[in-house]
Amino acid sequence: MIPKVLRPLIDARDGSEQVWTMPATCPVCGAALVRPAGEAATYCVNNACPEQLVRAVEYFVGREAMDIAGFGIKQAELFVAQGFIHDLADIYQLPWEQIRQLEGYGDKRVENLMAGIEASKDRPIHRLLTALGIRFVGAVVAELITQHFISLFDLVDATSEQLNDIAGIGPKIAESIVEYFSVASNRALIEEFAALGVRVAADAPAAPAGVQSLAGLTFVVTGTLPSFSRDEAHAFIKAHGGKVAGSVSAKTSFVVAGEAAGSKLDKARQLGVPVIDEAALRSMAA
Repeated sequence: MIPKVLRPLIDARDGSEQVWTMPATCPVCGAALVRPAGEAATYCVNNACPEQLVRAVEYFVGREAMDIAGFGIKQAELFVAQGFIHDLADIYQLPWEQIRQLEGYGDKRVENLMAGIEASKDRPIHRLLTALGIRFVGAVVAELITQHFISLFDLVDATSEQLNDIAGIGPKIAESIVEYFSVASNRALIEEFAALGVRVAADAPAAPAGVQSLAGLTFVVTGTLPSFSRDEAHAFIKAHGGKVAGSVSAKTSFVVAGEAAGSKLDKARQLGVPVIDEAALRSMAA
């Protein structure tokens, strides 16, 4: 059962009570708190906040993000507790000689961990954007955004209007990104990554190869398709010049629906967005 306030116990008051107000800053790190319009929860959006740091590190090194082999929740807890990590950029400047002194961290394990961290520096920038843990910015949304902002330095200064102009990016996502980068320490993080050799800008896009029959169209894929996995469907659409979005909006061109399609299918019908199956998608791309 979810707890809730039923009534005040006025008879239990002794006169020492004080009016409570929501703090404006995080009680741990001092960063300004954010309460998105229409939401009940208030958030600290500072990625360097100690109370959030372990989980932020765990997410950053995960498979959908920077995919650092040998680095998981145990390493996140240990390295934060030891004072080796104060923000996400510290992952790329760990004190390896001190780590070698820790129990269970022999030469081979340390070398493997170092190699995994070094390899992650060259991940595509949408993986780094995903890894930052910005609310509503998962892997699909991050990849969509970095098709329009090929440098994270450009994204740092993006406005809500610029982000809203991207098909598949709604006001909530745009506001969340702008709020995240309004925090000075989050902006500085991108500069730290760049200084440490982490890729923060994509290479100039190459000229598209082959027939771009889906150019100018934005697709949302939902449900289980007969022969495509979700990733394969996304790759197929992009290979033919189309764009993929993570959520349905009025800017969506088509929703590709398979079995057990859920709320995205409902949203498409509500907005009047055309719904097609895998066979129709293949036909359009031919």
